[in-house]
Amino acid sequence: MLTLILKHFRFPNCIIDFFSNYLIGKSTQYFWNSFLSGTCDVDIGIEQDSTLFSIILALYIVLFICIFKLRTQALNLNTSILPFVDNSLLIS
Repeated sequence: MLTLILKHFRFPNCIIDFFSNYLIGKSTQYFWNSFLSGTCDVDIGIEQDSTLFSIILALYIVLFICIFKLRTQALNLNTSILPFVDNSLLIS
């Protein structure tokens, strides 16, 4: 989905390639007291405190923001969207 969004907004191929490959081949282990789990593949997401989390979140929600803006303009509604760095979204 992310690569489709990036292509839609005509990001350069080097950026699309970076995000396409960012999650490939990632793995993790869990350590609790003296228990160490086996290695698990985690190609499905990123940590919320990751440097790229806010950027990737913004890329995902930008389509919804564009749709919201177009719909509210068509209805002649006075609205604004104010996103915060802490990954929350305020619509007024």
